[in-house]
Amino acid sequence: MSYVDGVTAAASEPVGADARKTLEQHAAALLRHTAEGTFPLASEVMAFGADHYTSPERFDAEKRRIFQRVPLVLAASCELPGAGAYKTLEVAGIPVLLVRDRHGKAHALLNACTHRGAAVASGCGSAGRFTCPYHGWTFAQDGALLGVASPADFGTVDKAMLAMKRFPVTERGGLIWAILDPASTLDPAAMLGGIDDLIAGFNLADWTMIESRTLHGPNWKLAFDAHLEFYHLPVLHRDTFGPERSNRAFYFAQGPHQRVIAPQGRPGTTVPDDLYALARLPAPGEPLDPLLMGEWILFPGTSINTFYIGGIRCVLVSIVVPGAEVGTSTTTQTFLAETPPDEESRAAMAKLCAFLAHVVGDEDLPTSAFQQKVMATGMIGEVRFGRNEGGLQHFHHWLDRVIAADSTELANLLAAPCRP
Repeated sequence: MSYVDGVTAAASEPVGADARKTLEQHAAALLRHTAEGTFPLASEVMAFGADHYTSPERFDAEKRRIFQRVPLVLAASCELPGAGAYKTLEVAGIPVLLVRDRHGKAHALLNACTHRGAAVASGCGSAGRFTCPYHGWTFAQDGALLGVASPADFGTVDKAMLAMKRFPVTERGGLIWAILDPASTLDPAAMLGGIDDLIAGFNLADWTMIESRTLHGPNWKLAFDAHLEFYHLPVLHRDTFGPERSNRAFYFAQGPHQRVIAPQGRPGTTVPDDLYALARLPAPGEPLDPLLMGEWILFPGTSINTFYIGGIRCVLVSIVVPGAEVGTSTTTQTFLAETPPDEESRAAMAKLCAFLAHVVGDEDLPTSAFQQKVMATGMIGEVRFGRNEGGLQHFHHWLDRVIAADSTELANLLAAPCRP
């Protein structure tokens, strides 16, 4: 079993010409820096108020201006494998029901009966319709109101007006994205800035879900910051990843999204996405895997990493979202395999899943929780991101840009493939 920070391309779904050109530019830069022994750094150290992690006012702005306006990754498409498959989750206090209808379309609904607001589903599973457990109102897979219990006693209602609240949703790159505002007129597919094209090689829609778990943590940004730099790896994770891990990272941005890539391959391992071992760009017709190495960061809170177990490519999709309060968050780790594993490989995957849960749940999140505690005292006025932590600088700059943008500016800001 090997651990590799990387993402590879599936031959059945090659990336488009424009996306490949971008990926080749990234790869050429990596090879050039490796050959020259150079390493790019941010222009200066960035400082901002520590209350960004503790202020209820800032948190409220993030919930309203980010998590209810931009497309969020809510699940991998393969988590809803067939008609009626559903999954429930909560994002910043908003209960969401994801469901695939009998035509294969995914829907994102407010998980609330339109009678009195009770949840119509919990957990995950499969259902032809959803029945409110409070009074028995029933809803279709697309949220339409089908029936009112004891209608003659209840009185006349307009069923069309009492459908469940629907969020704008799209499936791109094998992921389900939604804007958590039922009144939004924006098209989430038009606001991905080209990142969906860059990750198209995953073809995650056809993968197999191995397991999923949710970890609880502090403020969502503190929980997610650890995904955006490798500076801490040989220190905080010295007993898990080892002290020999590089603390450097290359960063490549696509609008608010980015890739975080280690400056060399893993010693003693041979994996299909090791660009450094190939030492050149893949030729036409060769696998695209080396072009897609790195940890993918999908704004505002999703990370994708790739692993190889028993010759099977796997991914860990980590989704970090705010809790209902400023000092709470959840990290959902979903582990997927490109092909159904045999018993031995599945056992190895389960072992890796437990290891990754330990790294995040027992090392990253407790550290972040202490940061939250000390910042809440008000005794630390500022936090700083070094020149070697460009991914953090990029992420926090984009948080401010999105919060400040009005609806028209936001659509334009996120719509086209762009550069930082």
